[in-house]
This record gives sequence, structure tokens and C-alpha cells, in this order.
Amino acid sequence: MKVTNCFEHAIIRDDLLPFGFGTKWRKVYGVVQFLHRNQIGRILLWGSIHGNYLASFTTILRLFGFHVETISYTKDPNLKTYNERLVNLHSHSNVCYAKRKDAELQFFERANNFQGLCLPEFGIHPALTHGLSLFWKELASEIHSKVQTASDGSEKIEDLSQPNGCDAKVAILLLEVGSGASFLSAYDFFQDSKIFVLGIMVGEKKTTWLPKSETLQKKLGLKIQTVPNENLIEFPDERFLISNPKPFGKENQSFPFREGIRFAKTTNQIREWIEGFYNKTNIILEPIYSAKSTFNLFEDENMGQAPKSKPLLQTLKSYMPTGSENLPLFYLHQGGQIQHLDLVLKRPII
Repeated sequence: MKVTNCFEHAIIRDDLLPFGFGTKWRKVYGVVQFLHRNQIGRILLWGSIHGNYLASFTTILRLFGFHVETISYTKDPNLKTYNERLVNLHSHSNVCYAKRKDAELQFFERANNFQGLCLPEFGIHPALTHGLSLFWKELASEIHSKVQTASDGSEKIEDLSQPNGCDAKVAILLLEVGSGASFLSAYDFFQDSKIFVLGIMVGEKKTTWLPKSETLQKKLGLKIQTVPNENLIEFPDERFLISNPKPFGKENQSFPFREGIRFAKTTNQIREWIEGFYNKTNIILEPIYSAKSTFNLFEDENMGQAPKSKPLLQTLKSYMPTGSENLPLFYLHQGGQIQHLDLVLKRPII
């Protein structure tokens, strides 16, 4: 983990972990400890063959010496990705279906007589929270070392992970809500601490996700508690398309992250923007989560593309506890860029 200043705020670089798997390493660590503690050597996984979850869990668990079997699915049999290669390379056996429902049914049928641990899609399991909790503790220490809380400008050393009341927030931790495991774990860990946790909804509206949060908390072994509406934010509703004559030096480029782009889909504009951001910052983003969040949060006039008014930041301020609108913001880059390296790293011409 590394904390990097990026324009007005900071990015927590968990994407620097091996293979760019990022926070998935934290989750799998808890699973590995569970397997060792219960003397389990076999594991059955299922999910999208092109997704980060199946690729990272399969690879890491195989590297730890476990027998890994996978059941996967893909809607496009002609699609070839690096995640697919990782799944096939590190699975002792893999059966791929054309429909998600077929893969799910086969998983539950196989799980009936499987001698080992069966992880559902996205790996939702109480063991995930062990590795994540260790990470949040480490992260709290890193954030408090960056935050100056004393009135004279000097750093006041405190354990920000400990309860201090809701009136004394000193920093904001921002991360996307994907499966919900990382966000719910962070929300649970930092509850009543000095760090205010915000989740960005990407791919799903909070009106549909919130009703499922209690079930997720149960499956993760977390305390059952209501997640306030103000702890979840969404990208601006405006379907704006902002033009700029010279973003990153390119003529006639349009605003790349407009509302309406389908989840998990990308465009040439998004690819060019990610490449430009990498050239400016040396940070590799992926188009599904981190690029969307980063554009809306960290872009400024100097990058030559974002509007002067940052819509998401303006929306974000309305969610903050009273008096905390100007708190330092720490965005967690959770990784997952390994199969998008072609967006920034060009093959040498031979």
C-alpha cells in the first residue's frame, strides 16, 4: 500500500500489490487462514471467467498450494481476456457455461458432494473480513500519519480506528461498492471512529443495493446495522457531454465519462483518457471502477479535461457530517487493472 497525493486529494495505491490484484489479496488472506485453520486443501469457486474475482482468487489460492476447481460463465464465447487465461492456467479443472444461471446451478449441484470449501460468486464469506480488518487497521495508521489535526499545523498522533464519536471526523475514506464486501467491512470497522467511510455506487443504484446490505452483512459475519443513505453516493445524474478542444493535447475530444455508458463497457474516449491520466501521473486505472471515480473526483483544469465545477465533489459535500465538508479525502484504488494494461503499455515494435 502506498498513499500518493493526486491534485487536491490522495489515492491509496493498493493496486501496487502483486499482479495488480489489489484488495483481493486482503480478502484471500482471510480465506487462506480459514483453510489452514480447518485443514482444508480443496476449494470450489464460481463466477465470470473474465472477472477480477475469479482470476485473482484462482491465481492466489493456487499459488498458496490449494487444489482449485472453478465453474465459470461467459456471454461471449469469442471474447479473450487476460483474466480468462489466469483462470484456465491456475484451475485444476474449469467448466465454462454460456449462461450465468447454468453456471450457478452447476455450482450448487457440485457443492452438494464437494469435499472442501465452496465459495459463492464474489467469494462472499466471513473469512474475507479477517484480512480486510487487518488492512483497515494498517490504513488507519497511514491516514492518521498524513492528517494534521493540531491547530498549530503539527501532526497529532491518534489511533483513528478507535471510537471517538461522530462529531470528530478528521478524514474521509472513499471506495467503490462492487460486491459490497470491502465497503461493508470498512463501514463496520470505522463505525464511530474518526474516519468517515463513503461508498461510490458503480454499476448499481443504491436503491437496489441497500435492501441487500443486511443479507451481505450476515454472509460476511458482520454486525447487522443499517447503512445510512448518506454513506453512499452516486455519479451525477446529468447526462452531460462536455467538449474540450485540447484534452491531453488531442483535438476534438469529448467528455468520456458521461452518464449512460453501460457498466463494464468502455469506449475509445475512455481508453484515451486513461492513457492520458497514466502519462500525467504514472497511475494505471481500469475502466470499470477506478477511472470513473478518479475522473469525477480528482480531475482539475490543469489536466485539461474536466469541467471547472466537479459534479461529484459538489454532490459529495452534501453527504458530509456537518462541518466536515473540507476534510481530506483518501480514495482507495483497489486494483484490478491487470487485464487493461494494453490501455497504457504499448507493445514494442519488432
